[in-house]
Amino acid sequence: MMSRALLVVPLCLAACEATSRRFAALDAPPPAPVAVGEARPLSELKKVTELSETEKAKQAKEMPECGRGSGRDIHGECVPIGLWETEHVQRVQIPGGVFVMGNVPDHFNSAPSRELPAVRWSGNPPRHEALRSFWIDLHEVTRGAYASCVAAGACTPAVCPEGQADPAKDLQPEVADALPQTCVSHQQAEAYCRHAGGRLPSEAEWEYAARGPDARVYPWGNQVKDDIPQGLYPAGHVRLDSSYFGVRGMGSDALEWVADTYDADAALRPFVSEAFRAADGPLAVARGVFEQSAFCGEDAACRPPAGEPVRHVYKYGSVGQRRAARETRPPKFPGVELEGWDIAVADHRLGFRCAADLRDEDKPLQVPAAVAPIPIVRSEGSLELFGGVVEAVNQEEARRFCAALRVPYGSEALTGFRLPQLLEIQQLAAVFRGPGPFWAEDGAAIQIADTTPPEPDAPWRELMVGGETALAARCVRTVQ
Repeated sequence: MMSRALLVVPLCLAACEATSRRFAALDAPPPAPVAVGEARPLSELKKVTELSETEKAKQAKEMPECGRGSGRDIHGECVPIGLWETEHVQRVQIPGGVFVMGNVPDHFNSAPSRELPAVRWSGNPPRHEALRSFWIDLHEVTRGAYASCVAAGACTPAVCPEGQADPAKDLQPEVADALPQTCVSHQQAEAYCRHAGGRLPSEAEWEYAARGPDARVYPWGNQVKDDIPQGLYPAGHVRLDSSYFGVRGMGSDALEWVADTYDADAALRPFVSEAFRAADGPLAVARGVFEQSAFCGEDAACRPPAGEPVRHVYKYGSVGQRRAARETRPPKFPGVELEGWDIAVADHRLGFRCAADLRDEDKPLQVPAAVAPIPIVRSEGSLELFGGVVEAVNQEEARRFCAALRVPYGSEALTGFRLPQLLEIQQLAAVFRGPGPFWAEDGAAIQIADTTPPEPDAPWRELMVGGETALAARCVRTVQ
């Protein structure tokens, strides 16, 4: 008798760092778990290599001669991407190539940072990244696969955090074993991947495997799909959730650990030549206050660990966005991170998949498609506007950020960036992406509008704030 899979973990499919009211319904509290129908063990699902001749013919008809399922070898010949049969999962060879990494919100509302300085759009700006060919698991690591690692003594048992129910406690074993393994720490995920002959994917590898070279917002494309359910299902079960390279479950199943240590300014660092945040700047002060409270509560004599907490990135449906979680929960943790994230440690929604470098016998491939273009600098009259936005900075930090910008442009680097004047922000209103507020060289400006996001021609006015206030900043340079 088959079990019924439950919608045990509603996830945030759209931009969890909410950027507009267009998707407000997706930010609403999730409904109670409901039955979604018959679920089959993973062993009963067809593998990619087991498609019928009709399915293969249909796939070939829909796919260009050298398209999504292909790569070019060192001779320039178009060949199918490789599949590697491991004990518990197929691995897909991802061709090397250049892709668009990161994202930009519909608009920039930096007003919350005036009260609680935090970086909320750490994926901005979108930029080109290059990767060599590598392998990645077709789907997440399953509970059955993880159990075999525990039995071999190479992994420790997964334990859901206090107050969270085991997602599989009411399912029959053969179905439970096919669910993604969640409730694992970053260290446990790393240990499993080592045991399985691999490693955790880097954030760039995960994002590239999810979106390919065409800069899609979600693994399947650029639109939310109502027929892709959110929850925990047998790994690989939701076939509509298939990425550019055919990798499954990157937008509809478990959230996933990746290897990277979280750095709020990671997307901006390729463009700056030196540090710009002050040790006593608004972001550092806000973090210190938060950690003091999270570790010590009201105990004034208590001291939290020094420095910023170590957190590791996890990825989810809106592939260009990024969040992170800790290994352990502080004793007085308030329930959400400083940035507003509600996952702090090994969570019943948080799983992983493994990646691996090419083996000696593998032939490196290159993706046959060209990368989507992305303008990192935009020209408006006599000014050029850098595409990235730095958050939660005081005015002096904003000035240092602009002065440190070195933006690659062909064989050169554009320099000479600065904060705009208040009048220049009004001139750039069509592309400045309000409402802000943003720092200017001679003050601060905020866009006044009745709509979210604001209309581009909505007026900007000066905002009277002190220079230590945490605002966002954009940088311009005068065209010589």
